Parts: sequence; C-alpha cells; structure tokens
Amino acid sequence: MKTRTSRRVTARYNWDRLKVSFWFTPVIMSLAAILLAWVMYWLDTQIPNEMLNSSRFILAGTPGELRSMLISMAGTILATAGVVFTLLTLPLSTVAAQYGSRLLRVFLGDRTTQLVLGMFVAAFVYCLTAALSIPPGTVEPEGPQLTATVGLLLMLGTFASLILLVQHISTMLQAPNIAAAAGAELRNVVLAEIPETVSRDTGSQASPEAIGILLETDGYPVLVKETGYVEFIDPEIVIDLARERNLVIQLLKKPGRFVRRGEIVALVWPADPFQEPPRQGQAGETMGIHSVDKQLAEQIRGALRIGNTRTPTQDVAYAVNQLVEMATRAMSPAINDPFTAMTCLDYIAEGLAMFIRQGEKGAYYYDLDGRLRLVLEPVTFEELLGTAFDMLRHASCDNASVLLHMLEAFDVIGQEAKSQEARQLLRRQVSLIQAESQASRLIEADRKLIQQTSEALVMKFSGT
Repeated sequence: MKTRTSRRVTARYNWDRLKVSFWFTPVIMSLAAILLAWVMYWLDTQIPNEMLNSSRFILAGTPGELRSMLISMAGTILATAGVVFTLLTLPLSTVAAQYGSRLLRVFLGDRTTQLVLGMFVAAFVYCLTAALSIPPGTVEPEGPQLTATVGLLLMLGTFASLILLVQHISTMLQAPNIAAAAGAELRNVVLAEIPETVSRDTGSQASPEAIGILLETDGYPVLVKETGYVEFIDPEIVIDLARERNLVIQLLKKPGRFVRRGEIVALVWPADPFQEPPRQGQAGETMGIHSVDKQLAEQIRGALRIGNTRTPTQDVAYAVNQLVEMATRAMSPAINDPFTAMTCLDYIAEGLAMFIRQGEKGAYYYDLDGRLRLVLEPVTFEELLGTAFDMLRHASCDNASVLLHMLEAFDVIGQEAKSQEARQLLRRQVSLIQAESQASRLIEADRKLIQQTSEALVMKFSGT
C-alpha cells in the first residue's frame, strides 16, 4: 500500500500528464460553470425582482424570454468557438513543422491557451445549464434576471479572451518564447526534489565491497510485460517494497530508456546476507527464488510507467533533447536560423550548470535505517554533455557564430564545474569543436578565432 509520502511522486507524474492536455482545464471550468448556474438560479429565487428592476445593468424579461436569450447566447458562443479551434490548430502545425513534434507539449501545456479554451466551454455550458434550469411554460412575470445577466457577462468575457488568444499566440510562437518554455522544463526536472523517505547517505551498514559482491551475483529477474519507454519511476514504492520484504532491488532501466516486452527490468536479492559479504559459493544458497513471488514482481513493474513517448518528468536527457532538436532544426539548410540555435544554447548552458551545481545523483538508495534498498543508474554529466552538444556541433560546423557561442556555453558550465572529471569532459568537448572547425568550410579568420577561444578555455579548465 502506498503511503501519503509516496503518493507525491506519482501525483507529480500524473500532474505532468494533465497539464499538457487540452481537456483538463475546460472540464474543471465546465463543472464550475454548472455549479455557478445553480447558485445564481438559487439567488434569483431569494432576491425579489423589484430590487433588480430599477437597475439598467440587469437583464429583465419573462422566464420564456430569458430562457430563449440564454439559448441564443449559447449558440453564439458555440459559433465563435469555431474560430478559437481554428486559431489553436495553427500553432500546432507551425510548432510541429518548424520546431519538432516533441515541442508540441510546450504549446499543449500553455496555461493561457487552456484558460481561453476553458472560458468558451464553460460559458457555453453555463448558458445551457441556466436555460435548462428555467422550467418551460412558466407564467411568472419575471424570470431569473441575475442568472441571465451572468450569462451575458460570460459571453462578453469569451469575446475578450478571444482577443487575448490572438495576442498570446502571436507572441508565444516566437522562437525565444518557445525556447524559454523548453528551458523552464529543463530547470524543473533538474531541480526536482528527492522525497524525504529516500536517502543516499553513504553511511550505511554495507561496505562497498559487499555491494560489489552482491551485484555480481545472480539476482531474481523481473520481466516487463509492455513495450515502450520508461516514462516514470517511483523510487518510494520500490524502497517500501524492499523494506517490507527485506530485499535489495536493482532497476536496470532509468527514465527515458526503451524496453521490450519480456526484457529484464529489475534484479532482486535478499538483504540479510548482503549485510556481510557472502562467502564463495553462497550466492545460490542465499537467494531463494521463493523470496520473490508474482505479486512482488507485479508491484515492482507497477513502480515503472511504460508509455509510447519520453517525458521530462524525470528524464533530464529528454528535456535537453527538446532544446537540441529545436536548435538543430534551426541550423538546417531549409531554415538557417543561427539566432534560435544560440538562444537554445543559452538555456542548455543554464540547465547543465544547474545540474552540476545540484550534483550528480548517486546510484544507491537507502532507507531511513541506512540499509541499501535500491540501485538505479543515475543520469551523468558526461551523458548530458554528449546529448546537448554532439548533434548540434555537427549541424553547426559551418557557422562560426554558433560554434563560438557553444564555447561560451562551455565557459558558463565550467564556472560550476569544480571536479577534475567534469573539467576533463569540457576540455574534450572544446577539442571536438576545434576539430569540427578545422574540417569545416569556414574561412581561415574564423578558424583562428575559434582556435584562440578554444585554447583559452582549455587553459582555464586546466587551471593554468
């Protein structure tokens, strides 16, 4: 059973899916509109009509007239919604064609667009609900005036939101704004906090030698039953299961990896013999297949969400890939937009610098008692560095401005790189840019400038 704390990570995954959908916000606003219609109709029954007749801002009429008026307003809103749907399909095709289909989630998750769409749906639902709340054939002299007036205000609000949508789309489709949205997703996944029940404290009861011996033995395999990408892993579920059964679980696939049906995704060992290094020949005796049953295997599989697409919920490399794809497309001969590529490089540099500042996550997860429970391969700085610059470096080999801006990005990242390993990786990337410039069609002056800048960075990263 999941604890209150363990639900938070799963909730973050579900919220990530909901916030990039066009249906969630309109549904919530429609439910609120139904509730508002009932409340306004109840208020109309509590307030005497004589108090409202003197106001020129309150609609007046018989119940039949106000009912017809609300139905007419609903029809007007529905007709105008066709224009909204047309305006929404234009950015979808533009973003997919120019920036790549992966960046569609940036547009789908745009809050203003969702609110405008929800405004039209909610206003339409309100007018219909209010009209249906008025009994047909009522002979009362005055109908629900406040209910009809609020319907009129909502209809005017939808027209105002339409103007807002036109303005918003014209600015949102600009490349810097799309790059900023993708950069924000990169920051969010880098800064994603680790739940407090998950500890990476190295002061555990197990020695590094014992960990190494354990991982070299044959664990009980857990097979996946689906094909797709690992979208999300809930580490708390795995740690809770391992603690309850006194096991050590190693997940072989991290978020973003592709798995095939029947592939091994986890290995399981008992934790008791792990606290002391097992003697030679004990591995088979201590494991015991009976320690992992079908129910536990199903629970481990339940901690992994398999889907058709990668998501930036926990996949840092995918968040980097969104910016890389945008920059690479910008450098294609058909578009040839180096300014967009340089904007993407700025956000990539910020994200990787933040990743170094946060520190690489360890592979070993312990429970609160200091016992090793989960082994999961972390995302490394070397992996992200190659993901961010290898493809873009090839695409930009004939543009000196982009290559120089790439060196500036290395300088920004290098300011946060304190370890010799990280600086060595940056020096390697700088040398690759030097080699790329020498093999490109750049003029000699650009090659010399890149060479001088590269040599200065190498000296800086070497600490000389």
